[in-house]
Amino acid sequence: MSNLYKEAVKKMVKVTLLHRYAISTSLSGMNLYRGQPEILEYLNEHGDCSQKELADFLGVSPASIATSLKRMSKAGFIERTEDEKDRRINRLRLSEKGNEIRLAGKAECDRVDKVMFSGFTDEEITAFSDMLSKVAKNLSPAGISEKEVFDIMKKRRNGDDKND
Repeated sequence: MSNLYKEAVKKMVKVTLLHRYAISTSLSGMNLYRGQPEILEYLNEHGDCSQKELADFLGVSPASIATSLKRMSKAGFIERTEDEKDRRINRLRLSEKGNEIRLAGKAECDRVDKVMFSGFTDEEITAFSDMLSKVAKNLSPAGISEKEVFDIMKKRRNGDDKND
């Protein structure tokens, strides 16, 4: 039975890597990199925010998204303005060009997802999604949420988990 598990896990990892590669390849011509579409979507949905607010939402440290934000700012996808109350903080905002690239990037990601599920019925996709939810639930200690997992992982990356 353990070989059955290993084979299923191998396939799941392979699909994840292939999906990631397909998305990265599709977005590379737009000057977008992995993780940046999520940043653009967040800014579109929430308006301006600080780098810390954005990092908290993504479940990463502010330093870990600094390079992406610098690239996106240089490309004209986001605008930075000084916070009125605290000049040490930059407020981030989606630019008009950023919104255009967000829409194009979303269309490209949707296209890749459509290719990934070509030949599947809606029922099969629903069943697959339900199975993945069950796997996630099985791996989720005590019903911990995705955000809580990100917070724990962030602490561990930063070396702040001494008391966990």
